[in-house]
Amino acid sequence: MTRISPKLVRWWEWYSQVLSFSRANQEWNWIQRVASETGSQSPVIAVQVRSAHQAVAGYCVLAAGALAIHGSVTERLVSNLSNQLETPFYSHGGNLKAICLENLIVESFRKDAELYQALVQIQPEQADSLNESNAYFNQAGMSYLTKLVRMEMDYPFNRSVQRSSFDDRVQIEPFESISSETWINLLERTYQQSLDVPELAAIRSTRKALEGYEANRTPGVNGWFVIRCDGEPAGCLILARHNYPIGEISYLGLAPEFRGKGYSFGIMRFAVEWMSAQKCSKVALAVDCRNELAMSVYQKWGFQATISFHAWVASTKTLQPSNLDSST
Repeated sequence: MTRISPKLVRWWEWYSQVLSFSRANQEWNWIQRVASETGSQSPVIAVQVRSAHQAVAGYCVLAAGALAIHGSVTERLVSNLSNQLETPFYSHGGNLKAICLENLIVESFRKDAELYQALVQIQPEQADSLNESNAYFNQAGMSYLTKLVRMEMDYPFNRSVQRSSFDDRVQIEPFESISSETWINLLERTYQQSLDVPELAAIRSTRKALEGYEANRTPGVNGWFVIRCDGEPAGCLILARHNYPIGEISYLGLAPEFRGKGYSFGIMRFAVEWMSAQKCSKVALAVDCRNELAMSVYQKWGFQATISFHAWVASTKTLQPSNLDSST
């Protein structure tokens, strides 16, 4: 475990005073995990914003792959700022949550993040509607992407899906069988006309995305594969096994000319058998709700939707200066 800086520990003790014990513990464990993956002792960017009568504090975490992940923005009592550890931004008015978030985004870009991401869990009573309390994401310059659905399958995994003649025409081999440039080019081909968050292709560097997947790998576990269909490089499959042990289908993509031809079942059979060999107790994945075909395939294999998230992003390529009053 990477050593967390004392400065961050002191800040967190102050910040988490308004949180419940369970939420504070969950978020702190998440920060520690990201710090461990990146090897950073300063993975957190913290911002405070205040006016004469209101105070807001927020943070984000810098993850591998030039990705900044939104933590939370929480209202503070102005009286508690007597114990503040950082000099806050001052504002004469406006939505302080939006001002705080905008400063987090800008500061993360100054520290070389190329993408700022926020995943907001959808509560059952909210159905599919956007939560009005999160309107400050839009005010801070973030763009709404889609609803992401997390799907899970528990062990013993379903292997009863009928074998297809296409299964024998699918070969899956370690990604090292091709050059790194060919691997990257193949990955980028799978982005073309994708139904799984296609907006990211224009704002996310492929090499940085791979750095993020690399940080998610368990040492000694090789889960990166080239998919060949009828002998031709057709797609990429990235699998992971976490120490829980929970397996994850991190990425599955085919180039456009290989889609809709039945190859996915052979790929899924390989993935499920790999998870079983890795002695995973559960397999999870995330899918764009707009990708109904992929969701249908996963459901046939026994995956069930568990929780959903609204996905918001800000990019160095798209963020526009706002009219928010962020400082004086």
